[in-house]
Amino acid sequence: MNITNQNQQDPENYTADQNKQDTNNTGLSPNMSPVTYKKEEPLLVRAVVDNFSAFGVGSILYGLFFCFCIYQNFMAVTSVLLCAATIGYVLFCFKKLSIKTDNKRWFFIISICLLGLSNMLTDSVVLAFLNYVGIILLFFCFLLRHFYDTKEWDFSKFCSALSRTIICSVGRFNYPFKSLQQYLKEHRKRKNTKIYYVFLGILIAIPLLLVVCSLLLSADVVFRSFSDRLFSGLFENIDFGTIFAVVFTICFGMFSSYCILIELAFQDINPVMENKKTMEPIIAITFSSILTVIYLCFSIIQIAYLFIGNMKLPDGYTYAAYARQGFFQLLFVCLINLVLVLFCQKHYRENKVLKTILTIICGCTYIMIASSTMRMLLYIASYQLTFLRIFVLVSLLTLAICLTGVVISIYKSSFPLFFFMTVTVTVCYLLFSLARPDAITAAYNCQRENVDAYYLSDLSLDAVPAMERAGVFDADGPLNGEAYNQILENFREASHKKSGNMSPRKFNLSVYRADRILNK
Repeated sequence: MNITNQNQQDPENYTADQNKQDTNNTGLSPNMSPVTYKKEEPLLVRAVVDNFSAFGVGSILYGLFFCFCIYQNFMAVTSVLLCAATIGYVLFCFKKLSIKTDNKRWFFIISICLLGLSNMLTDSVVLAFLNYVGIILLFFCFLLRHFYDTKEWDFSKFCSALSRTIICSVGRFNYPFKSLQQYLKEHRKRKNTKIYYVFLGILIAIPLLLVVCSLLLSADVVFRSFSDRLFSGLFENIDFGTIFAVVFTICFGMFSSYCILIELAFQDINPVMENKKTMEPIIAITFSSILTVIYLCFSIIQIAYLFIGNMKLPDGYTYAAYARQGFFQLLFVCLINLVLVLFCQKHYRENKVLKTILTIICGCTYIMIASSTMRMLLYIASYQLTFLRIFVLVSLLTLAICLTGVVISIYKSSFPLFFFMTVTVTVCYLLFSLARPDAITAAYNCQRENVDAYYLSDLSLDAVPAMERAGVFDADGPLNGEAYNQILENFREASHKKSGNMSPRKFNLSVYRADRILNK
């Protein structure tokens, strides 16, 4: 059940009785006196500010736990704990604000936690980066669908709402201080008024002091030298750089959690999708039919020449050259077709002829996706497997499934296309992430006649178990001499460096397994 913007009342007609009624609807204690607000502040914002004892303390605790999990520790067991804690804190906020969730919440919760788990299972920095991008996108999608009615949203609307939420959250930076001031004003003892203001000023000064001092110390050598002499011996064993980084991480987790909540509570994004199907369909029929003729000719050639013709190539062409020459162009055309079909659906009035043409374009796009896949497989067979090539194959599979949803939406306007594509992209990426591409790459490349030792040595520690099964670390394995020594030395050095610093907080299963294999 999504929260609608119930607070859109006429500011001039907003009475004290309505304010009292709104306060009771937020679940506040009847003994707590209502806070004086600006008239334009929505109901949920008032609920967050009035419950600062819960949301403020919750954000502080979250900031501390965020720092514990993430500080210099992006790929470890704490990644799972952070995902679980984030979801837990969000559900806590929903409960305090009386926001109900539906069964679809489990898809987002499980997916986010699995991406966090993937960070503990991998040593690949690139994969971990992609995992965090996925976690952030799913997290915001989860939040937006509970504060807004997103059933009719498309990809462009979600991107717009996501960008606005992130940017405007930065603009709410003053709200933690504002909420604290309001909270202290309601709960302070009258005789200690100035003490609370002093306390508030100190709280504001601490983060500013840390930032300003660090900048001044790095900006002027004389000032830094003077500071060193002034505090000589006092902070001898203290690393101010580490302290600043820790405090910054805590503040980032604390302020971001509270500011994002406040921004969402404003609910100032219009959730209604405007009906933009006002353009004349004859225009779309004209340009799309011209493209369709070209696509049909290309598709017939692909079927007759590439698929049925046993992939016979023209004279002078190798499989690798043929595959590399056309793959990226075809992939780009597939993406253009997907955007084109979605654009026509959104902006042109419904027309049976246009629907038929768009369906034919989708059918031709399927053939182009199949052609792109075959070309990539040819290229892999001629050379070797890489992280990027696995990612491309998964992307083609994802594109094909998403295209199926697009075809359904052409004839069924009520089809939840955005949610379907969200699930498709998430599931396909989870399979890619949890499969550990470097391990698949090593297993495939080690079976080839000519093993590229240089490329293998650049893989992450995810590849070590697969390389052990292929006998790469055996003296009589597929590698010998300098190549064997180079790979063994590189992986042992990486394993020793990472496992030596691996505390329970930094536990990573991939590093642990690699260390046991390389040092047994």
